[in-house]
Amino acid sequence: MYRDPWRRGSSRIIAMSMVKSFDDLEVWKRAHSVVLEVYRVTNQFPRSEQFGVVSQLRRAAYSIPANVAEGFGRRSTKELLQFLAVANGSLEELRYFLQLSLDLRYLSPIDFERLQKDLKAVAQMLEALAKSLRGRLATAIAARGSSPSRSTGHGTLVTKQSSGVAH
Repeated sequence: MYRDPWRRGSSRIIAMSMVKSFDDLEVWKRAHSVVLEVYRVTNQFPRSEQFGVVSQLRRAAYSIPANVAEGFGRRSTKELLQFLAVANGSLEELRYFLQLSLDLRYLSPIDFERLQKDLKAVAQMLEALAKSLRGRLATAIAARGSSPSRSTGHGTLVTKQSSGVAH
């Protein structure tokens, strides 16, 4: 059974007890496996495409889990949501370059279909995570009102001290 790592506890979000690092996230794991597969299939592409479509495919692929990781590291739900949107953009870019590779006959239909299936799953996971985070953020904002502290929505708490420095 799937357990939402961003579920709310009694008065705080308890995600950090379950998700301590970006590599604990299932969406990151799945996106990382796509990167490994893209590297595997592009090893068979013509050498003349090393700095063309191969480079573009690989960059778009590794951008997906890299943005999930960077967003997680920012420790702010709003920033994480922005990075998830960038990851989704990279996913769509990767879909295009896979289609181009298929049309150029660099990529087999079997590899194309497998990667498309994996990307569909990653896209659904990105959207589910973003939807959950948006809901948690809205709930936290509504509950907080004008409180001087804020829950980031993914396990950290930022408070302002009298010096104006956030901790």
